[in-house]
Amino acid sequence: MTNRSTTSHHLEAISTITEKDATPSVSAIFADIKVTLGVPFVNLIWRHLATIPGGLEMTWSLAKPLYSSKVLNESARTLRLQSSLADRFSPWPDSVRAALGLSLQDKSEIVLLLEDYGHANSRALLILSYLFANLSAQSSALGQGEERVAQPLAQIDPFSQLEINKETSIKPARPLPAPAEMTTEVAKLVKILNTFGESVPSPAEPSLYRHLSYWPSFLAAFWLAVEPMERQGLLVREATDLYARASSIVNQWKPVFSVDETIVPEARTQVLKSLDHFTYAVIARMVVHGDMMKRMID
Repeated sequence: MTNRSTTSHHLEAISTITEKDATPSVSAIFADIKVTLGVPFVNLIWRHLATIPGGLEMTWSLAKPLYSSKVLNESARTLRLQSSLADRFSPWPDSVRAALGLSLQDKSEIVLLLEDYGHANSRALLILSYLFANLSAQSSALGQGEERVAQPLAQIDPFSQLEINKETSIKPARPLPAPAEMTTEVAKLVKILNTFGESVPSPAEPSLYRHLSYWPSFLAAFWLAVEPMERQGLLVREATDLYARASSIVNQWKPVFSVDETIVPEARTQVLKSLDHFTYAVIARMVVHGDMMKRMID
């Protein structure tokens, strides 16, 4: 598997295809993504990969079987338990929650939303890291005129135990609000929080903080708690450490080789850049942030 330390992780812009503008073939994959993941909308990464000729088809064909992998689900749970920053938080007493104007119902909704995002993001981090490693190896094999790279011995097969994912049926009740539904000040706070932990600037705007904008006092309390960590560089360090741990986990998984020679080299390169950027610059830090917030309120 390929070491990602040589990449810049940078992406200038993130173009997307909306669900309503998708071609019939892309629309069919979008529908499959929503059914497989049990989600009401297609995530940014898949809508972006749809703009790369052959990119969505290639990546989703490899990713879909992994979502039924017991190895994936167990690895994602282990990954989330290794956050050192989350351990710095103690759950709020009820008096603190009440002083912030948050009811028990609010707490339940926030915890459910954070768990949903944490579950989804940790699995996505591992899957996209696995795709990056495999497609990098395949690109090297194609460039060398080889059919495949030699597989190391004694590796974990992520496809050896498949299971029905029963966790996707529990979803937050509130839909993701449109940007126009937020007040000016809350929108500014969301924008600030979206930059916390950035190792490289990203044009992507994660949806977690926007989804939490129903509870502005919760976002404000989180800013107060982590702003000192941001200034000290702890959030960046934790996100890059998580990224490295995810890479280490998938490097132990048996490679899957299904080299798609129909996708042109330029498109394959763009897919690799996109996968690398989303895992390194976006998803890893959102896993960290979400688990810190959950520890704070749960």
